[in-house]
Amino acid sequence: MNMCHVFARSRSAGVALAITLLVAALGTATAQVTRPLTLEGKRALYQRVIAVPGAGIVATAGASMRQAQPVVPFTVFYVYERARVDGREWLHVGLDSTGDVRGWLPSEQGVDWRQTLTVGFKDPANQPRVPLFADRDQLKGMAEDFDASTYGELRQRAIDGDVGDSGVIAVQPDGFVDIRRNFYLVPILSHEDVLVGNYQARLLEVASVPLDYPDPYRAGIVFVIDTTVSMQPYIEQTREIMRGVYDQIEAAGLSDRVAYGLVGFRDDMSAAPGIDYVSRVFSDLTGSGDEFLRQVASVRAATVSTQGFTEDPYAGIEAALDEIDWSNHFARYVILITDAGPRLGDDPLSATGLDTQALRERLVDRGVSAWAIHLRTPTGLRENDHASAEREYRELSRIPDIGEFYYPVETGDVADFGSALETLMRQLTDQVRIAASGFRPLVEPGAPGGGEETELAAFQQRVERLGYALRLDYQQLQAGGGAVPALFRAYMLDRDLAAPGEEAVDVRVLLTRDQLSDMHDVLAQILVRAEEGALAPQNFLDELRSLSAIVSRDPEAVETASGGPGGMSLADLGYMREYIEGLPYQSEVMNLDLANWQTWTAVQQFEFINSLDGKVAYYRALHDNLDLWVSLDGGPVDGDSVYPLLLEALP
Repeated sequence: MNMCHVFARSRSAGVALAITLLVAALGTATAQVTRPLTLEGKRALYQRVIAVPGAGIVATAGASMRQAQPVVPFTVFYVYERARVDGREWLHVGLDSTGDVRGWLPSEQGVDWRQTLTVGFKDPANQPRVPLFADRDQLKGMAEDFDASTYGELRQRAIDGDVGDSGVIAVQPDGFVDIRRNFYLVPILSHEDVLVGNYQARLLEVASVPLDYPDPYRAGIVFVIDTTVSMQPYIEQTREIMRGVYDQIEAAGLSDRVAYGLVGFRDDMSAAPGIDYVSRVFSDLTGSGDEFLRQVASVRAATVSTQGFTEDPYAGIEAALDEIDWSNHFARYVILITDAGPRLGDDPLSATGLDTQALRERLVDRGVSAWAIHLRTPTGLRENDHASAEREYRELSRIPDIGEFYYPVETGDVADFGSALETLMRQLTDQVRIAASGFRPLVEPGAPGGGEETELAAFQQRVERLGYALRLDYQQLQAGGGAVPALFRAYMLDRDLAAPGEEAVDVRVLLTRDQLSDMHDVLAQILVRAEEGALAPQNFLDELRSLSAIVSRDPEAVETASGGPGGMSLADLGYMREYIEGLPYQSEVMNLDLANWQTWTAVQQFEFINSLDGKVAYYRALHDNLDLWVSLDGGPVDGDSVYPLLLEALP
């Protein structure tokens, strides 16, 4: 069954990085362009388009698309220029409104997005999932007839995968992602009012990408852990951490999507017969916490020492590759945990005969990413083992265009090891949850920052980039062996016919941080006038008129605003900002008739002032919380970063 899904980065890690490098090739020729085009009839509301799957950017309008740089599907571009070459319209596009121009896009590869409205899905655990229809008239007819029975039947058929000629082309995914914490994009292209029973509803036209996923995105993570005599504290710490990780997996309903396994390794038994094994699989991949913990309960560190300080972790990794069943897992990880360097292929005690490069090639062939958590203990320092071990493990874990997945634990501190491992395992689980949600856009992570950034934070940044690349590869594979999925337009209702009293989805507007700042400043100034107006009501409207001439985008319109009874509101006075004009919501502040302010009771005036004060405080807190803002270009938070604000939260 097609699930509602959107992209937000390109086809592979290499291609994803390529779009960020276009400035050098394309940006210099357009340095003189400073501001995007505005929408017709607007002074400060810019034209934007959403890139469709398969879109590409070239350096000049009319250039051959064979030279195009791939564009991430659902990238939001500002339009700086429009040009027509040989009958084809081209758009000069950039990632922000301050001149970051990237090149030329054929206009048919961008969908106009006037009001930056998007859908926020509600938790399907609390209400029915929303079906998406191919035909507007079919859905509108059901709404007008209030045909809840047919609507519910078609929804259930879609969930069951039996769509046939039902008209349903997608359905809200069964997983829940909070758009405020994990941003995704289901853009609303148009909206119209419809009546559902006795409730006013909206019929929404949205854009998405259908991806038929016969096999869910699953991740398999296998620990390859040193079980020699010095490792018992780390074995116990790993087991305890996995108990908590599995609790998280089960609570998130991901037991069928993420699984862990464990392989132990020691060293050659001929040199130390009492160590029992070179490598042993204690647990194959399983999504059951009880099963995993039961299988690894017998893992203990050896009671006798091995020969020398180096061990045979490559034997453990080879066992993980050959004896673990990876077949149902797309994302594959081997996580090596050891305090010692490896025996290489030319070592007579090596069980594999593989050097680091050869083992790395085996990992690549199986699609497995290797991480190395190196416990840099005082013993290893005395044995002069740290430098050589680090060199080999960095090479073993290196992934082109992303980096090395080598993490050192200085002094082998058990608490530091546990904290890092727990953080990384939760990050992997979260990546699977994101993939399972079916509609979060893939925003390419930025490069690791400098300054005081910790080793763990830098490692997490590489983990995020790796997860991003894997999800891109998975999406492309499931889209048909590398074929680019087509954009589709679909129709949905924001109220459910079976329960019209509750909103089925949240309609949100993507306000930029600059727009929110502007809205805050305007309301703050109105608030001051309102508080003064409570003391001198005869001057209140004159003060508002005077202020509106300063803050309005169109002072001439203010001069002609109605001043008669029943026609005086903040919207009439020009306070309604362009970016919220025409949105499908009823403004509780902007449309309130203030013509009779002098006759209002003190309670009415207080309620109005209190409402303004609440909005101002909320906008200020939202503006200042940088963690909530999303940079659609993957860069740092700036004035073009967005937040999906509920329509009801507008003034």
